[in-house]
Amino acid sequence: MSSAKKNNRFLPTSENFRYEEFPFYWLARAHAIYTQQMEQVLKKLGTDVPTRRVLLLLKNHGTLSVSEISTHAIIKLSTITRIVQRMRDEGLVQTATNPDDARITDVSMTPKGESLLTDIQQATGKIFLRGYAGLSEARLMRISQDLEQIFNNLADH
Repeated sequence: MSSAKKNNRFLPTSENFRYEEFPFYWLARAHAIYTQQMEQVLKKLGTDVPTRRVLLLLKNHGTLSVSEISTHAIIKLSTITRIVQRMRDEGLVQTATNPDDARITDVSMTPKGESLLTDIQQATGKIFLRGYAGLSEARLMRISQDLEQIFNNLADH
């Protein structure tokens, strides 16, 4: 093992490794508690995290293909297809064949989906305020940029 790897305390193989300083430890913990709290709030609204994720993507992008939703949500295509079908059956989204390519299914939000998203955003706002407490806008931007870099580093391979 090279001395750089041996002495890098952020590598689990390092002699100096401390999990309390391991970014992925904190990322996993933050994601887990965030998900738990979101699930609790969303359950009261009769919905779930994947539905919220799809509705937010559609709000930000308008119409997306099922494949694009899968990519942005980082959910397997087969799973997101079932989620979109369920949401369509619930009247939250509508689907249509893409006019340029019949193999593509486009998804857009219905008024019922927009209404649910408004309720979701009102109900979950406190989670974000608690999570961001004590962090400046600049620091939040830096955290987002750093996480984006880690994501891109891992996605490139």
